Amino acid sequence: MNENQKKKEQEELKGLSGTLYTVMHDVSVILALITICFVFFARLVGVNGSSMYPTLVGENLSAGAKGDYLVLESNVIHPNYERGDIVVACVPSFDGGKPIVKRVVAVGGETVELRKDESDPSGETICVYVDGQKLDEPYIREPMRETPIAGAGFKLTVPEDCYFLMGDNRNNSTDSRYPDVGMVDGRYIVGKALWLIFPGQDYREQNARDWGRIGSIYD
Repeated sequence: MNENQKKKEQEELKGLSGTLYTVMHDVSVILALITICFVFFARLVGVNGSSMYPTLVGENLSAGAKGDYLVLESNVIHPNYERGDIVVACVPSFDGGKPIVKRVVAVGGETVELRKDESDPSGETICVYVDGQKLDEPYIREPMRETPIAGAGFKLTVPEDCYFLMGDNRNNSTDSRYPDVGMVDGRYIVGKALWLIFPGQDYREQNARDWGRIGSIYD
């Protein structure tokens, strides 16, 4: 092998090494940016259970159905929430601190009260009042029914820096009405749900996915 061939091979090796280094460097930077993004700005979480149905579809293991996947705005950049926000919380006293998805009904300092709906002749429907004002809640699945723990006469004031959370599927949701969840400290809220990026399988519809649901969950 002559000197020219050796020189050419060395140059090719250097070129290949340089290319590999550049690729690895770029991949490392991209991974670091993705990590930073999901730690400080946004997070991805799956929905379990049926407490937010029909707004969100949750995983149902017995039916082999997967739940929705949501993009959250991290609590690092958005630590405060408003009534109507859908949030993900990890409450230590409930289900081992696994993430739960609920809607903010009241914030610190507000008073939540459950009253019977005067327009319902059966007297079975319960309405939510915050600071004496009846909430307009078009997102709930069906009228809320009275339970032994959370019926008419239920009334409390939310402590500062805490939130009163409820599921949209009121008759099948363990939420702030029940002691296991209770008033949720803001420190336990992971973030606010913004978008649905992958629809779950609705076992009520033969595990079908509704791709038209992708997008903002507040439309």
